[in-house]
Formats: sequence, structure tokens, C-alpha cells
Amino acid sequence: MNEDLATNLMRRIAFGDCLRRTTRRYHKKEAIVCGDQRITYQQLNARANQFANALLDMNLAKGSRIAFTSLNCLEFFVALCGTAKAGMIFLPLNPFFKTEEMTFSVNNAEAEVFIFDGLLYPFFKEALEQFEPVKYRIAFNRPSDEFEDFNTFLEKGSSDEPEVIIDDNDVLLMLYTGGTTRFPRAVQLTHLNIFCVVSSVLIDLPATYRDKSLAVMPLFHIAACAYSLTGLFVGSTIVIQPQMDMKLIMESIEREQITQIVLLPPLYRQMLDHPDFGKYDLSSLRMATYIAAVMPEDLVKDIMEKICPNLSLMFGQTEMSPSVTVFKPEDQLTKMKSLGNSTVHVEIGVMDDSGNLLPPGEIGEFVYRAPTMMKGYYKNDEENEKAFQYGWFHSGDMGYLDEDNYVYFVDRKKDMIKTGGENVASIEVEKTLYLDPRVQEVHVIGLPHDRWIEAITAFVTPKPGETVTEEELIALCKSKMVGFKVPKKVIFLNEMPRSAVGKVLKYKIKQEYEALYNGER
Repeated sequence: MNEDLATNLMRRIAFGDCLRRTTRRYHKKEAIVCGDQRITYQQLNARANQFANALLDMNLAKGSRIAFTSLNCLEFFVALCGTAKAGMIFLPLNPFFKTEEMTFSVNNAEAEVFIFDGLLYPFFKEALEQFEPVKYRIAFNRPSDEFEDFNTFLEKGSSDEPEVIIDDNDVLLMLYTGGTTRFPRAVQLTHLNIFCVVSSVLIDLPATYRDKSLAVMPLFHIAACAYSLTGLFVGSTIVIQPQMDMKLIMESIEREQITQIVLLPPLYRQMLDHPDFGKYDLSSLRMATYIAAVMPEDLVKDIMEKICPNLSLMFGQTEMSPSVTVFKPEDQLTKMKSLGNSTVHVEIGVMDDSGNLLPPGEIGEFVYRAPTMMKGYYKNDEENEKAFQYGWFHSGDMGYLDEDNYVYFVDRKKDMIKTGGENVASIEVEKTLYLDPRVQEVHVIGLPHDRWIEAITAFVTPKPGETVTEEELIALCKSKMVGFKVPKKVIFLNEMPRSAVGKVLKYKIKQEYEALYNGER
């Protein structure tokens, strides 16, 4: 071993090293369970080393982008850990990206290797033919012999630890933030970012080698990915659930004695409303976490009573690796409607448009300083300049801090509705409509209007078997809010357009109904 590498290994923060250390502590313990596949930490580390060395034998440069697309699977962890050990950059992609989105992402990132699940090949076949920088196409469940087999590729590499110099601020992950714009931006997260966010989660919501977590949220999304990586740091077992099927989720919790689970708020409601809820033993759960948004108070209480008494919220965004706040179980019933307070590595401020930090209670944009903050958007100087103004990262989220520095979300900055000269937070209208027990889901959007500039419009999905009318919901709003905040119309949808991680795509609703008020005065 040369002197530079020896010095580097002594002090560096590198994600692949964390797996190696966990393996030394728990080499015989199950690391990953996926269907009939059950592998130990020793086996996972060996496969990751093989993957890394096979990449290095291809003479790819340090920092090369390795694209990967699939549903949740064992191969995801092998490829991610192996890419990290090789000093390269892992690029997880949504397999259901449209052709234009997938082509843009791979070409924009200049990925040289594309790895995929052949069972999903029809979804991105057209895009794959348009990849310009890709030199190597590797598949598991491969659709034809024109692609190299994933396991055959692994066999090319040595299981010895790869010898690569890695800096703490080298990029480890590149993730495309989709869902709000036509073309997503590529967020660059470093080894240091991931190390800090994982340690932060483990401090606020401790986990140990005794835990078993269910990986059901899509791993190509940073929230699910980072949360799963906490398990690899402490030696717990990750049980992979590829399908977002509530019956299968409950079966897995009972069969595998799952202790930790992460879901979006609507999925907890689906679990509670499932006809088979109550038939499965969920008592092994010691921590249930929800991400992305505040939950209705009745749902919080139902989850704590019927699913798991220890309920926590992790809130953040991809650019922050992603956790910014944690809402601990002990605060759920005393600080309701809050997003919790900052994680141990994050400093939160509220800023006006002129760069002034605001006192508690005043609404402005949430801004952050933290070692979990992204290195920057890839090849996007204009967005970087906007994101890092005034020495803070600008989140695009509007809200305020209370006297205890707990965070209260008001709305996305771009979702504030300007109607008749007044600013209205869409979330305030949504919370009012949720007061009707027949409403399962609601999203409020401002649509173009000649008179009002934007007309407040509610898109509602009733609970199964329930009937509710537009007149009833508008009457509810009139009884609870000042007139200019009341929706002009209520549109009923059987289901909302969603991203792969379950987030509602408001911009798609807006596009579809953009002409709703054409001609109205």
C-alpha cells in the first residue's frame, strides 16, 4: 500500500468504509432480506468489493457516474456500496421516468455505465437507445444477450477491499429532484453529507443491530435511501419490499418481526383503512416514521393507538441529504402541526426576500446551514447562485419558528396563491377541507383567472364509499375562513397524479386544468 493511500485511510470519511467496519463487527448477521434472498454482512461486503473492483478494471476515472434503475432490490445495495468503494458516483433513477426524463437525466449526468432490471426494460427501452455517454449496459433479469449479466459482471471483480483514495467531499450520490419542474435538477451529495445525515438520524432516532427495518419506499429517493443506510451503519437488517402493496407490507411486518418502518402519511391511512388491518400482528414495530409532511391530528392519534405508539416525523429535502427536522414521538401530541425542531447538524433560519433573518412567529423562507447541505446542482450555475444567496441554503419552503425553535410549515414558496391582491397559503385551505370526515385527500391550487389573477381551486378525493358535494365543502370553508380564501370551485378526482415516491404532482394538476376558468370574469 502506498503512503498516500495509507494516510487517506487513516482519517477519511467514506461510506464504503462504514460497511467494511460494520462487517467486521457483525459479519455473520443478516444484512439484506429480499424475497428468498438472505445475505449476511460478510456476503454483502464481498459483493460490493467485487462490484467496485470490476468497475475499476474497466479503467473508469474516479468520479465516473454509474446509473442504476430498478424497483427496490438487493442489487441496489450491492451497486451503491460498490460504487462508493470505487470512488465513483451512484446515480439512482426512477424506472418509470418518461422517455424524455430518463434520456435527459442519463445524458445530463454523463453516465458511462447503465445498470437496470430487465423486467422493467419496456419502460425505458426507447430512452436507452438515446443514451449518448453510456459505454456499458448491464442487467439483472436481462432481457437479451446484448446486455452483460449483472452476476457475471460481479464475478470479474476481486472480493478484496479496493484501494482507492477518497476525499470526504467527493460526490457519492447524484439524485435528480423530479416532480415540480419539467426537467429535474441533479443534486450532488458527498460522502461527508451522507455520513452526517446518517449519524444525525441515529442520534435523534436511535437504532441498533437488533433492529429490522422495512425498505418499502423507493430507494432511488434520498429519504428511503438514507434511512436504509442507517441500518448498514449499525448492523441492523434491511428487509426489502419491492411492491407498494399494503397487504404484503403487513405480512412482512408480522413474518420478519419488523421493528422500524417509514411511510408517507397517506400510506398509513391506507393501512388503517385496509380490510385486512387487524388480521396481522404489528406489535413488533417500535418506531413508525412518516416523511415529507404534517399529518392530520386524527391520523396521528390513530397511528399511535393502532399501529405504533412511537411515531416520528423526518422532514427535509434532497438538497439537505435530506433530513432537516425531526419531530420526536414525545412531541407528537404537544406540538401538533409542527415539523419538529432541527436535527443535530442543522441550523435553521427564517429569511425575508432581502436576506434578513426574521424573529420567531414571522413568516418567511426557511434557510439552512449544515454539513449535510449538498455540494451543489450539477452543471447548473444559475440555480446554485439562487440556492446559496446570503450565505444560507434557500429551501423554497415558507413558514415560521416558534419561541422554542420548532418549525411550522406554511406552504411552498411557489404554491402561495395570489388571488385578488391577497396571498393565500394553499395548506391553510387544505386543512380546512380536511375537517370534513368524508375527505380522504385534498390539494389546493391557484389556477389562472382574468379577474382574480389566480382562482383558488380545491381538488378532492373522497374516502371510499363516501359522498360529498362541492356545495357542502364550499359552505364549510365559508364558515371557517374569510371570503377571499374560499375555493372558487371543488373538483373531485378518483386519484391524484403522483411521483414514484407518492408525492402529489401539483404541477400536473395545474397543467391539466389550466384553462378551467377561461372566459370567466
